[in-house]
Amino acid sequence: MPSLTPAGPDAGLTISEAADALGITVDTIRYYEKEGIAPAPERGPSGWRRYDPSTMSWLAGVLMLRGTGMNIQQMRDYAAAYQAGASTEDRLALLEQHHAAVLERLAGVHLHLSALERKIDAYREAIHSGAQVPSP
Repeated sequence: MPSLTPAGPDAGLTISEAADALGITVDTIRYYEKEGIAPAPERGPSGWRRYDPSTMSWLAGVLMLRGTGMNIQQMRDYAAAYQAGASTEDRLALLEQHHAAVLERLAGVHLHLSALERKIDAYREAIHSGAQVPSP
């Protein structure tokens, strides 16, 4: 995330600069704002959105949640809880529920990864020994 040093009345990043800094598109930022997942940023005197460090931090958090597989409705629920002033404990509970779901998915991925590694080993052994390649 970029370091911001406010300079002048339009301090902060433009939406294009914010998108570039986060590695996403302008449309993605607008979508998260429209869905109520990310707060609407302040606007400078020019009327353009200006993304300050707090807004950038929120967007980075949204991207982290999305990267862990949190769906849009869950992200809406989390953002709504925050905006409604839900307690820290309530917000923690939402994150812990998601964490448990991520761990469950990860365990499944590890099982499939182990099976894939066994299949790769069988193919390598077949190639090395000249034996018939195992079935798919």
